[in-house]
Amino acid sequence: MRIGIDFGTTRTVVAGIDDGNYPVCAFDWEGQIREHIPTLVAAQRGRILFGWEAARAARRGEASLLRGLKRLTATTAPDAILSLGEGVALPLIEILTGYLAHVREMIQRYGTLHLKGKTLEAMVATPANANSNQRYLTLEAFHRAGFQVLEVLNEPSAAALEHVHRYLRQLGQKSPKEYVVVYDLGGGTFDTAAVRFSDGSFDVLSHEGIARLGGEDFDSLLLELALGAAVVEPASISDSLRARLLEECRERKEGLTTNTRKIAVDLALPEGETTVVLDTFVFYEACEPVIEPSVAAVERVLASLGGEDDSTDDPRRLAAVYLVGGSTAFPPVARRLREAFGRKIKHAPSPFAATAVGLAIAADPAADVRIQDSVSRHFGVWREGSSGRDKIFDMLIPKDTQLDQGQRLEVVRRYCPAHNLGCLRFLECGRLDDAGQPAGDLSPWPEIFFPYDPCLAQADVGELSRITVERRTELQGHEIQETYRYEPGGILSVDIQNLTAGYGRTYSLAPLGAR
Repeated sequence: MRIGIDFGTTRTVVAGIDDGNYPVCAFDWEGQIREHIPTLVAAQRGRILFGWEAARAARRGEASLLRGLKRLTATTAPDAILSLGEGVALPLIEILTGYLAHVREMIQRYGTLHLKGKTLEAMVATPANANSNQRYLTLEAFHRAGFQVLEVLNEPSAAALEHVHRYLRQLGQKSPKEYVVVYDLGGGTFDTAAVRFSDGSFDVLSHEGIARLGGEDFDSLLLELALGAAVVEPASISDSLRARLLEECRERKEGLTTNTRKIAVDLALPEGETTVVLDTFVFYEACEPVIEPSVAAVERVLASLGGEDDSTDDPRRLAAVYLVGGSTAFPPVARRLREAFGRKIKHAPSPFAATAVGLAIAADPAADVRIQDSVSRHFGVWREGSSGRDKIFDMLIPKDTQLDQGQRLEVVRRYCPAHNLGCLRFLECGRLDDAGQPAGDLSPWPEIFFPYDPCLAQADVGELSRITVERRTELQGHEIQETYRYEPGGILSVDIQNLTAGYGRTYSLAPLGAR
């Protein structure tokens, strides 16, 4: 049975396929129907709890809580040990796998899609701006948790599918509209993408993203203001207490409307319960600098489509700036977007579920959808310049390179070495500066060592890392070939061969210890 799963920073949402409809999976949990699973992990007396059970135990102060699991995948090595408190410490990959195994159990035992005992084939997504560590961890954990992963899409691409499925009939056969720009602001990340749609084909033309921008940042600002009002030093509270207080702030934030003038935050502190009342305009004012970069990113995407002000040479071709993700309902976000984009704005009816529904559409063979996604980050390697002292960034795979659904991309480099040993330093980045140098959300990878000298061909990684790099003019007659493969889902590998001497090595380019 095919499904779409949106593994979010705050919520995980599942959508199914039902004869051209894509219902959101609800869960009958302890007598209440819920349309998501909280992305929470907790430790309680040596046990690990997930989802609603973790939320309940943390609310009662009975467990140590871990929030932001999805954000950790962008910055933490898969085998890095995380302490959950209560004497529980596990590698990140095991915690993530445990959470997703819980999601699978919830779908099969408590979900309204009636999938008990069935193999779950899942279309999953990552943020468009996700680095390869995040993509590797997500894909690997879904596999380990028992899902058969059909494909990994970028989140705004999936949301664009949901928009067109929902509104295409309204546009009509002769409508000139052929673009949608997705503004996706969730709990932990921000993405925007321009998508062109025509005759069941979806081409992703341009991406922008901010790795750490979302509802969690607004929660943190609210907690900072509340602690300041209560004259409590943030450094004086434990990580577990901070996580519980952030959950309180999230719930208060999500209850705000445009008419709310005051916001009350209950601080369950060790010295006793304290309720702090804040003016919403003070909170909103603190959030404005956080919101502004997302607006600038959308404006860059619109400009990349060719228009001065309306995103294309003919503004009628833009269907909407489509708002998805739970944080788009946050009043200061909604207000700023109206100021920036006016009547172009269209809100997803179910902002929390749009990505999951789009993934289910992509998974449905009957939908006959053809997706041409694109690479969302620049990928390259630093090489030695002609002088031997300067470094040049060799762009291997440019951002926004278009890929057909399931396509593998291959890039080849050939050269003659000048040293006994190659020390390759790879880098991903969100954008390039005016000089063509990496900028914005830089993600360096561990060094890769390749022996250009055939005498070193049998040395292992540890031995190579201790060898001094020396110039060797006699090796300049050797030909080296690097073959880079960009797999569906954004996983990279490189095969390096000394073609002259007839040996080589293959490296899985998963950063931060993931290889």
